Amino acid sequence: MASLPPVGAARPTNAAPLARLFAYAQSLGLERHLRRATRGVPTLALSLVWLALAWRGSGRAEHVGALGEPLLAALVGRARLPSARTLARGLGRFPARAVRAAVEDAYRAELGRRPGRVWVAVDAHQVPYWGRGKLGRFLKGWSGSRSRRLRGYRLYLAVDCDTGQVVTFLLARGRARDARFAGLLARRCRRVLGARLAGVVADCGFTSRASVAALLATGVPFIVGFARSAPVRRRLGALSAQRRRWLRAGGAVRLGACPWGDHVRLFALGARSPTDKRGPWVYATSWRTAGPQRLAAAYRQRWRAEQAIEELLHGTDLDHLASYRLHPNRVAVGFRLLARNLAIGLQVADAGRRPAVIREPRAFRAAHVDGLGTFTRAGRTLFVASDRLTGDRWRLPWARLTVRRAA
Repeated sequence: MASLPPVGAARPTNAAPLARLFAYAQSLGLERHLRRATRGVPTLALSLVWLALAWRGSGRAEHVGALGEPLLAALVGRARLPSARTLARGLGRFPARAVRAAVEDAYRAELGRRPGRVWVAVDAHQVPYWGRGKLGRFLKGWSGSRSRRLRGYRLYLAVDCDTGQVVTFLLARGRARDARFAGLLARRCRRVLGARLAGVVADCGFTSRASVAALLATGVPFIVGFARSAPVRRRLGALSAQRRRWLRAGGAVRLGACPWGDHVRLFALGARSPTDKRGPWVYATSWRTAGPQRLAAAYRQRWRAEQAIEELLHGTDLDHLASYRLHPNRVAVGFRLLARNLAIGLQVADAGRRPAVIREPRAFRAAHVDGLGTFTRAGRTLFVASDRLTGDRWRLPWARLTVRRAA
């Protein structure tokens, strides 16, 4: 390890581990998506500040002043951090497609460390608008968690059922119908994962005749919720007493062909708890070679998407909208999803495989973002002294810096 240079006073920091996290993010080659020509603050510097805000639990440009972190400005390669106004206005410089491509590339970066095929859970979240004025720009959409219609935008997430990383995403108008995006998300997942995509699982909000036809056209196996219409209830009523007891015990049974397609089958799944009086639930699937128990086990992985949304809500301020316009919000949400993928990817890279425990945002921040120390700069080298650092040297090509651990 290098010794702290005698020239120049060391400055305190409470984000010493951030250097290693920035080095990992810059080692993935994401600059081809995030670099854009500009006469002001470079877009790569804005990207790093947005990622740092997300790792600190915020999605708001106005919180950049509360960071008060001189090390962050040094790691970004600036004399001082950009103002909240500059940071918010800078969102318009990023193409939304480029940010989505960066999210997908960050997910693919560590995919080779995990064997096997990947199931993807698809879910939606209504990002609400809580402000006053300009309500005409925000259309109402259904919010299941609040059981009412809220103004805002509709966020669609495709989540890896194994790690909880975001495979791809879309941010649409508030009144968008979920079923319209089922086929589109499946095609995007196929493009990202290729032959490693095992299938897609989604709830009944993504189910309609058109969406089932679109999913069949993609060739991606799927398991989606199905409404208990009158014909389906008659099928459930015609089950034998033994099969009804099996459903009450939490089992799964076949219900025969689905009327919406020759290659689609229905199956029923009972509640997992004997005290749960709801159900049985009915699902449609194109995975015809699997038995009902295997289908049920695959569908129950859908909780990963709900868990990812919950962690994003409480870990990166997901419900905050950065602008009245759709495009800046697409970019701002994209940076929060990118920060999540990088956080989980770093844990996979450190373990060399899928770690037994993946830290959620708050626990990750305590281990990889927050940490007391001191730093000083000598030319293009930053010397950071902290017992929270692992490793001795990191390259930050976006800022043309080298970070070294000081004794």
